[in-house]
Amino acid sequence: MEDPTRLPGRRTFLKTVSAAGIAAAMGTFTASGAPADTQSNAAPAATTRPPLAPDEFRKRIEGPIYSLPTPFTATFDVDHTGIKKSVDRAAKAGIRLFMLTSGNGEYESLTYDEVKALTKTMVEATGGRGLVVAASGGWWTAQTVDYAKYAESIGADAVQIQIPTRRGGDDTVVKHYKEVSAATKLPIVLHGDFSAPLLRKLLAEIPAIAAMKEDVTLDYYIARQIEFGERIAIFGGGGEHRFLVGMPYGSRAFYSVYAPFAPLVAMKYWAAFQSGDIKQAADLVRKYDHPYIQKFSKQFWHGSMEYFGVAQRYLRPPMESYTDAQMKELKPFFDGQGLDPGAYAS
Repeated sequence: MEDPTRLPGRRTFLKTVSAAGIAAAMGTFTASGAPADTQSNAAPAATTRPPLAPDEFRKRIEGPIYSLPTPFTATFDVDHTGIKKSVDRAAKAGIRLFMLTSGNGEYESLTYDEVKALTKTMVEATGGRGLVVAASGGWWTAQTVDYAKYAESIGADAVQIQIPTRRGGDDTVVKHYKEVSAATKLPIVLHGDFSAPLLRKLLAEIPAIAAMKEDVTLDYYIARQIEFGERIAIFGGGGEHRFLVGMPYGSRAFYSVYAPFAPLVAMKYWAAFQSGDIKQAADLVRKYDHPYIQKFSKQFWHGSMEYFGVAQRYLRPPMESYTDAQMKELKPFFDGQGLDPGAYAS
């Protein structure tokens, strides 16, 4: 039987990893949850800078991705303090990709002004320590154009544009993305279920498209990575385990469900890939990611944020939030994974 660590494309993939990245991921971790050389890496004031060229942005889509589960307070206000604490913890742990997305971001529970406000908070909290990708909802064209302009004005590094919820045929979708691209200098990240013919047309006509969030099926992930992976960075939107599927075909980044509250798990997983130890990466999926995904709900994710001390557990009604009794169930789960919130105490 072929050695399972010698997966197709692994050698090519590993050549893209810098020595500095390996050092960051493999470094000695402190009790605060930060690599020793970044513990004092406080967020500087956010500054705007010229956007990266699409190809340069594409090359920098590598490693674990922090995806914000927008937290709320007990009075159902957006918990901006929690966002800042969560982003800061991830940045200190070494995560360098910070992305909004409409589903995890609870856009259905937010006003448009609230979406813009949390985008601004993400940019300010990251403070140049990583790339920040703003994200639209499945909005009509004028609102999406307005948001893209806003994201550029506050210093986001790219904007993820969700395929419109209400649309006509493929030509209307292409027109939508063209209008957004004409309105901003930011690289564009695609979000949605794109047929291969539509994706070919978009990439041929819009050079600003640099990446795509994939959260359809594993077959879709593989097919799109094989055909389009040289042109755009494609990353799985469903946790570490999807990266085991996409990585052999050239994918270089992945969403991490742990990044907002226990980012050292994400960095440990990334370090295994950087060292070429695919078996260790799979073992980490078995220990952390698979059990978490099996138990996953938005309530569980937000409860995890509170249990690890970065934000509060609440979701806006009619969504239910974890009760005090349910919160007590988190301790045995994370104890079983050997994860202690105290390891991140500042």
